[in-house]
Amino acid sequence: MELEITNILWKDPQDEKKLPTELRLNWKSNKWDYDQVSNWLSEYFKVKVSSLNIKELNNSAGST
Repeated sequence: MELEITNILWKDPQDEKKLPTELRLNWKSNKWDYDQVSNWLSEYFKVKVSSLNIKELNNSAGST
């Protein structure tokens, strides 16, 4: 499952230049929720997330 994460706002970032405001994630499960994704980003980048938008991308490329 590919997720497009946009409009990421970080809480008290130490170095804003290194933090993305958007990215794509390959999520291992077809099930996800806002809190799971937000928590994963917070743990990965070591900065809490204030808000973000999440969109599932169509993963049908290459299928017949």
